[in-house]
Amino acid sequence: MGLELYAKIEPYLGFEDEKQKLYQIYIDKLQSLGIKNFLDLGCGSGVFMQLAIEKDMEPFGVDLSTEMVRRCHEKGLHAKAIDICALDGEYPAVTAVFDVLNYIEPKNLGRFFGCIAKNLQTGGYFLCDINTLFGFEEIAQGSLIIDQTNVCIGIDAEFDGEKLLTKIVLFEQIDNCFQKSVDNIVQYYHDVADLKKFALQLVDIDLISLYADQADKALLTFQKGR
Repeated sequence: MGLELYAKIEPYLGFEDEKQKLYQIYIDKLQSLGIKNFLDLGCGSGVFMQLAIEKDMEPFGVDLSTEMVRRCHEKGLHAKAIDICALDGEYPAVTAVFDVLNYIEPKNLGRFFGCIAKNLQTGGYFLCDINTLFGFEEIAQGSLIIDQTNVCIGIDAEFDGEKLLTKIVLFEQIDNCFQKSVDNIVQYYHDVADLKKFALQLVDIDLISLYADQADKALLTFQKGR
């Protein structure tokens, strides 16, 4: 999957106001649960962790993209390029911010939730957001072109009712030539009822409207049984 290519284009995508709104929703939820120390799964470049640190929290990030983890290290953040299933920790909470769960194929959800549970303390929480059906159908799909002096990016996303296929084309200037990179990203729609079948108990759902008046995301709070 095109994680490294996405890491290259992320700084050009914008949506900063929406991201900050979602980050603050997570911070508020963590604070309401009395959480200070947590694992941020799919930490990206570490912007959410920076906000958490400003709120006197102590996050540790993991991401599959080595480029994203490199950016975290540049900011002085604690992060590691590792699969959550290869990690052996015990945290009071795990977060997965901005669509992380939608990247997990349905057949792999059981293993994924098992790996989350393995890294949670008894009674610990897993917070994640998913795109609603409206979010996929009306917000996520479509086309976007970003044309700047040294970079041109084309993005085309199509939702078929079960998954969103996003094709990314990047032209970037290197010396006097432009280099072309192409890759795909797949995200999957998950019904909340299906997510109740796994290792953690769903204890709360918060509907979120980031891009429209109708809810395009849902913040899910799971708990590891005592």
